[in-house]
Amino acid sequence: MATFDLSSGIQNAALFEGLSPEELDLVVSRASLREVQQGVSLFRQAEPASEMFLLESGRVRLHEITADGRELVIRFVRPGEVFGDKAAIAGANYGASAGSDTPVRAYVWRSATAAALLKEVPRLATNLFNIATQYLHYSRERYRLLATASAEARIHWAVAELARSFGSVHGNATAIKGRAIQQDIADLAITTIYTVSRVLKGYEQRGILTKKRGRIVLSHAFR
Repeated sequence: MATFDLSSGIQNAALFEGLSPEELDLVVSRASLREVQQGVSLFRQAEPASEMFLLESGRVRLHEITADGRELVIRFVRPGEVFGDKAAIAGANYGASAGSDTPVRAYVWRSATAAALLKEVPRLATNLFNIATQYLHYSRERYRLLATASAEARIHWAVAELARSFGSVHGNATAIKGRAIQQDIADLAITTIYTVSRVLKGYEQRGILTKKRGRIVLSHAFR
């Protein structure tokens, strides 16, 4: 049986929007808590979708393997977000793989448990539908960007996306930290790390960001 770490703010997750305190207690009581170290696979593409996750802390990378064997990053999961939600559908398979980019702590519901909860707590089904719709909009927007925008525009979007998801605000600046942050940007933008380095250097020369080892700091001029 899981209990909330109230300091995490996870009770404000979109999955729980509109639930009564009793419903929230019920949903959380049916979850287990899982902690994994960096570099652990949580599930793999095309496997039976047996578990649904809500990330409490850390960062998870969702990616697909294309027909020609390339790895395509779908998105990075941030705390408060659901992933592996296909487990709520009987007989479904995961559409992507999930791995821990950092040490991770997550709530986990088995597929049978998730399906039962959708019947017991109808609002939970509404929330999952809304979340899936938001992910679909995100995927469409990213596809449009990848199909039509220049490499620099895609890199700009990727930097902004990482800042939105994982950035920490310090006055008028936003810092993004990571062990391989330029590679993360390249993965999101579907470009090379060399192109990312060139574009970021241009931004640095214009004074809208600064680069340090494992850290990018965006000024208020970054739009």
